[in-house]
Amino acid sequence: MAGKRIRVVAGDAGGWDALLPPLCLALDAGCTVEVYLTASSGKKFTDGQLQVDPRMTVQARGTEMSDLIHFLKPATHHLIVVGASQSREGYQAAATALVLSDSIPRLCVEDMYGSSLPMLNLVYGEIECLCVTDELARTMVLQKFPKLKDNVEVTGGPQYDKTIAVKRRWQERRCELREALNTDENHSVFLVAGGLNGTVETLELLDAGIEQSGVTAFAKVIVRVHARASIPDKKETEQYFKATKRTWFTDVDKSVAENSTDLLPGVDFVLSGYSTTNHFGILYGMPGVVYVGTPAFKRDLKAEKGLERPPEVEAGAGWYVQNGADMADVIMALQPDVPLPKVRKLMDAQKRIASYNDGNAAERVWEQMQRLMA
Repeated sequence: MAGKRIRVVAGDAGGWDALLPPLCLALDAGCTVEVYLTASSGKKFTDGQLQVDPRMTVQARGTEMSDLIHFLKPATHHLIVVGASQSREGYQAAATALVLSDSIPRLCVEDMYGSSLPMLNLVYGEIECLCVTDELARTMVLQKFPKLKDNVEVTGGPQYDKTIAVKRRWQERRCELREALNTDENHSVFLVAGGLNGTVETLELLDAGIEQSGVTAFAKVIVRVHARASIPDKKETEQYFKATKRTWFTDVDKSVAENSTDLLPGVDFVLSGYSTTNHFGILYGMPGVVYVGTPAFKRDLKAEKGLERPPEVEAGAGWYVQNGADMADVIMALQPDVPLPKVRKLMDAQKRIASYNDGNAAERVWEQMQRLMA
């Protein structure tokens, strides 16, 4: 593969995270990798907050057609790789790149359930290879684009390969985080991974759940705002903190846990509408993975993915709560010495989703890249 030239277009930062590991393997094999970043990945790169490989040629641009044409022409590359995006600017850039490269093999890596669908809608599903995380993800794509049945490969998610190393030192990391949080195993620690909207709805629901379950004296709550949270959501969240002054809010320095997924070993419950953080919790086999069905999250999920409930909930791998009473039930169900058949079924469902999470997803995506460039 030495000498092969790969061009990459990525929008949302989550999509880029899934592309980076196999692209590094391509670099190791002697390929040339040229990257065009836009949307949130472009902004994070410009701000110096996006992980890239120094061997790559990287440019951050907008979604203007002229910029993409300049990047992709002349068509001297052997493979075009695009990242999946939920944001309009991200999936439009990816779709444009696929259309402009229709004479060249095209590959996309889907980072989360349904994240490739907005792009595929624009190009009518035409792509040589779509790599997805598991059989559930493959089924979702084929329900909408059945003609892709020979083009969708279950590889696992390269961005999840790192979970294997985390799981090996899980208890050690848990002790480190609990010490940083100044808490012990007597406390229930909740992590709220905010969304584009509706963070306050989640906090209100969690507050009610904590109070109704009677664990107020032993609760700790960490809130991490979504990187793409709307301005109104950020303002409402800030106002909520000022108004409620809850004593259980806590956090650790970003040097200890840079992002929400880094916090998972130290918490007991993780709540979000449909975030990647929850999916990491499933891969780690955490029983306290909670999906929140508040109005804002339901609207965003419907708008982004066309779904009523998260796929992980439909698969039985996470709890689904819509009010404080639901949340209280979950808290009580996961207290020590309260075994429930429902919890066992949830754990079995998590194992099914994690079946491809063996640390080798990047290798499997790289194999598909080689196949297309052969």
